[in-house]
Amino acid sequence: MVTIDVNMDLGEGMTIEKQVMPFISSCNVACGGHYGNYDSIKETLLLAQKYGVKTGAHPSFEDRENFGRIHLDWDEARFRESVSKQIQQFHDVALELGMTMNHIKMHGALYHATAHLTDYVKWTIQLIKDKYPEVKLYVPPGSLLELELKNHGLSYDREAFADRRYDCKGKLVSRNDPNAVIEDVSKLVNQLSMMVHEHKVICIDEQEIPP
Repeated sequence: MVTIDVNMDLGEGMTIEKQVMPFISSCNVACGGHYGNYDSIKETLLLAQKYGVKTGAHPSFEDRENFGRIHLDWDEARFRESVSKQIQQFHDVALELGMTMNHIKMHGALYHATAHLTDYVKWTIQLIKDKYPEVKLYVPPGSLLELELKNHGLSYDREAFADRRYDCKGKLVSRNDPNAVIEDVSKLVNQLSMMVHEHKVICIDEQEIPP
């Protein structure tokens, strides 16, 4: 029997948590970069706790105006300070509620930077080794980050997006592209089925590729 971890970004001010929490198995909780504060983190974690949903920190570039979707030119010190602060805020609330941090997943532009840009990958590996060596990362398959996590013996899960389109290199199509998000439910279900059963996606020019 095939099983998957159904994961969502939550605690982002969309007020959908009560509707979706019973149907997912893990969630990434915004922790102060693109959205989130103590109250929103706690509210989301309490709901996750009620339904037995695993939770993780969802740090991002600190840019609420653009919801963390614009790349910022950080140096290593700024990266480490900001990401550590966001993860710690999540961890402190989880600890207060007797919960553990299942994973870390970067958000938006930081997700892409830490997956594919050499400096950001290096900084991420060092941060995880120094502070969170027992916590797994959710990462895009085939990314430089996946390769380096594997090389350093660090834990990670590969993930794919049911509702996003991929280019023919296996990367997510930019949200600036009007076709970046799959809005047709039947096409979304078809992509999810292909991911789970065939380990493939259909990229934006209709070729089949491994995710």
